[in-house]
Amino acid sequence: MVKSISSKVALSATPIGLLNALLYTFFLQFLTGIPKPSYLKEINAVDVLRVFSSEIFSYPFWLQDLSHFPLFFLYAWLWLRYIGPINLRKMWVRKNFIILTICLGYSVLNELTQFFIPMRFPSIGDLAMNLFGAMSAIFTHTWYCSKVIVADQLNSMP
Repeated sequence: MVKSISSKVALSATPIGLLNALLYTFFLQFLTGIPKPSYLKEINAVDVLRVFSSEIFSYPFWLQDLSHFPLFFLYAWLWLRYIGPINLRKMWVRKNFIILTICLGYSVLNELTQFFIPMRFPSIGDLAMNLFGAMSAIFTHTWYCSKVIVADQLNSMP
């Protein structure tokens, strides 16, 4: 049995939904703001941070670039979940545009902050993977909502 759309909206647009999206934003910023291990060794940083940094940067460069896709897929999905199901008849373009703007804005900000982190640099490739992940989440969420809304409408028919 499919829950009604109104109950899904009530479960989505809550302070907890907003908190999830914001906490994930802080998590991403922390994760992408860690300097490379060689710099942390140079400044005698705490061992835990050096080990964590070496684990993050031990993957091949191409795999680090690809990791932006799932990270920003989830980022967009959490914001989409907070906004609630997209009704294809009403304002779906506006909601998707808002989410894409949030993701683009944060992605640019995230890449620019790497300019100030020692031994890190902003990357157009990372920005592209971020947007590709966010757009994939938007398309997947829109498709999912279209299936849920159609099923809800069919179940509510007399």
